Amino acid sequence: MLRKSIVVMALAAAFTLNVSAVQIEVPAGQPPMPGADASIPANAYENYRTGSLSNVRASDVIELHSKSEKRMEMYATDWGLTRDEVNQIASDSEKMMDLLVNESAVVLLHDDRTNIRASVPGLLLASKYYPKRSDGERLSIVRENSMFFAIGTKPNYDDALRKLKSERKGEFIYPGISHGKWAIETESFGENTPAMVAVVGLDSQPNKEYMIGLSYKNQPVTDKLERVMSNYVIPSIRSLDDMDHYSESVNWDNLIYRIPKGLTLIGQKSLKDSAEMRDYSGLGMRLIVAKKPVKVDDKYMYSFINEISEVKPESQIIGDVSIQSASVWNNGVPSFLVDNYQPGKKSLMHRFLRDDKNVYIMSLVYTDGAIPYSHIQLRNTVEYSDFANIETLRNKVIRIQSQERM
Repeated sequence: MLRKSIVVMALAAAFTLNVSAVQIEVPAGQPPMPGADASIPANAYENYRTGSLSNVRASDVIELHSKSEKRMEMYATDWGLTRDEVNQIASDSEKMMDLLVNESAVVLLHDDRTNIRASVPGLLLASKYYPKRSDGERLSIVRENSMFFAIGTKPNYDDALRKLKSERKGEFIYPGISHGKWAIETESFGENTPAMVAVVGLDSQPNKEYMIGLSYKNQPVTDKLERVMSNYVIPSIRSLDDMDHYSESVNWDNLIYRIPKGLTLIGQKSLKDSAEMRDYSGLGMRLIVAKKPVKVDDKYMYSFINEISEVKPESQIIGDVSIQSASVWNNGVPSFLVDNYQPGKKSLMHRFLRDDKNVYIMSLVYTDGAIPYSHIQLRNTVEYSDFANIETLRNKVIRIQSQERM
């Protein structure tokens, strides 16, 4: 039911960003970075809400509204709901669609050879991960019908860049990125699907390069591709090496997660239906990590609708700033994060993830500005996870179910 969706928390107000602008430097003799816009805040990527950059088409939104109106009529005529009940469901539906078309995707790679995070505005529900242990190559792809986003690493990308047919190539430097190269290919996958690729070296990882690629299917005009890549994706590229400064890793059976430093485990108890809960507290924060058994088949289709309905985060904190959400992909395995960030006020994050035995719910409550960590440090911490049997999980067909969220 729509009224059970987490997106009833979505509000109308805009998210506030600080005003430092994207500043991509270009070495002498190199072409300008395509799409770079100094009027866009450098931390625009920190807001999960995508606005006009969403990959959800206007026609899809119109169709969703049309289907919603027909359901509302059915609830009134066939189900006998009161007008107030129908209006409440309609309001929830509107908020759900607002959050849907404003969702981002966050991709993290972290193992013995990689340690990187990047994000992209867009609704991306399917994943494929390609590890090649022999040469150290890793490639994590997230996609949906009209959009493709990838992060990978291997010993050297120069040969691949040289083989690109396009003459649109250049170099750049950005804070945290010691060197970068970009290229735009007019076709990819044998289709009229331009792709923009960036190869970067990070300041904290001098002996490693990463590749980040983005494409929009059947969009031969590359203005949006260039704008998203230059102003959102590239600024979002971050090493995960500094996470040990403000968080620490915790193992709980198969799950590996992080907690902010200074939190202490104050309780662990068993709940009904074989569920368990860990309770952390300290420095003005409280973190609950819960797990309960679930059945996951070989197709490994993810849906968190039952857990979201059970948590009911919409009843806990309501503020002036719009709720944000993102699919978060750690080493190819997805999860769903809802960020109810209220600057200077009580704030809340929920993350929903699962393996082949349990579903996990992480809930962090804190007051922004009254604790020693920033909102982004806390969100980085909650985004991060891994599983001891990660390779087994990746052998399954991985996808987030979309129909219940629409």
